Amino acid sequence: MPGYGARYWAERTPENRRKSYPKFRGTHTADVVVIGGGLTGCAMAYAVAKAGFDVVLLEAERLATGATAGGLGAILPQPDASFRTVEIAAGRKVARAAWKTAGRSATDFASVLKKLKIKVDLSDTSLCIDATTPVDAALLRKEQVARRDASLVGPWMTQQAARAELGSESLGAIRLGDAYRFDPVRAALGFANAAASNGARIFEQSPVVRTRFTRKDAEVVLANGSLRTRWVVVASGDPGRVFSQLGRHVRRRTGYAVVTEPLSAAMKRETGLRTAIVTEPGLEPHWLRWLPDDRALFAGALSRPVTAAQRDKMLVQRTAQLMYEFSVRHPVISGLRAAWSWDVPVVSTPDTLPWIGPHRNYPHHFFAIALGWHGDALAWLAAKAAVRHFKGESTADDDAFGFVRYL
Repeated sequence: MPGYGARYWAERTPENRRKSYPKFRGTHTADVVVIGGGLTGCAMAYAVAKAGFDVVLLEAERLATGATAGGLGAILPQPDASFRTVEIAAGRKVARAAWKTAGRSATDFASVLKKLKIKVDLSDTSLCIDATTPVDAALLRKEQVARRDASLVGPWMTQQAARAELGSESLGAIRLGDAYRFDPVRAALGFANAAASNGARIFEQSPVVRTRFTRKDAEVVLANGSLRTRWVVVASGDPGRVFSQLGRHVRRRTGYAVVTEPLSAAMKRETGLRTAIVTEPGLEPHWLRWLPDDRALFAGALSRPVTAAQRDKMLVQRTAQLMYEFSVRHPVISGLRAAWSWDVPVVSTPDTLPWIGPHRNYPHHFFAIALGWHGDALAWLAAKAAVRHFKGESTADDDAFGFVRYL
């Protein structure tokens, strides 16, 4: 039922509509072992199995019940960052490659979902970075100039055009195409089915205890067995306890999201076209994504993680905060209630780009972690990069997301 702690995407696909997979037991071998059964892990398993590798996917709980179920449901043509932030931290070459690659990956990901005929309510949209204050407008103009200087697309929407489309008190916006809305849980489950059809073996309720490696191969150890493999893919979002040494490479925050009750007719008239995915400049932006049933998904309020005892209280506070901030942007929705609200781990890196690629301290491992708020397009990018890596066909652009940018 909706309410505090209920995740909208998870409830759209209830347990009785999900396929169950067995627990892992015994001693086995595989070409590739994927750790993590969210959108990234399931897309990875499909891409690698489709490329002809023998794949095992291991999920500690149930597929698509973690960060995937708490996502935005958006495939966006850029990383979860501002271009200027990444350019300052990692350099223009890395930033430009990251934006170019992410843009291609968004359209490629949408094409794959269509080709596989996965029913995810996929629809084309745009991403609008909206400035509603003079400070934000100045930041956004600098962002546009930085993108233009790097030969990246960043068309400016005038104040009049932005207000008409977005229904906000906009002072101007950057509008990007090649964005998509979709259901991330159904996408992950669809990729799992496609992976299994291509020979992948999938196991749920199978947490990994540790991995070991030699010069020749790697071993994945679980409570009830082990796997000998050529490659281990870590698609768990957070490096966690198994790869705790990589904890210094990531920063952990908690984000919050609400899905509202349906908007009234009067509310719909004053909130613009309600088609674009909307965010804002700054280091900790909010995200607005309109849903097909006249509801809105509004996310943000990044905070430090709290203890389990504080979690419920914090969720109530952050739900109220988000609904207030949403009403500031659209005063007409004042009094609208949240039907769903939840928290979600948001794992990122110091320069806000994800870590996708091998690490010199972990032979036979490939990481796809710290994808931030909207890692959906980057999940597919990681899957394709892993296939190239296993085939010895990695490209220079792959380094933009890899550990090599700092090592």
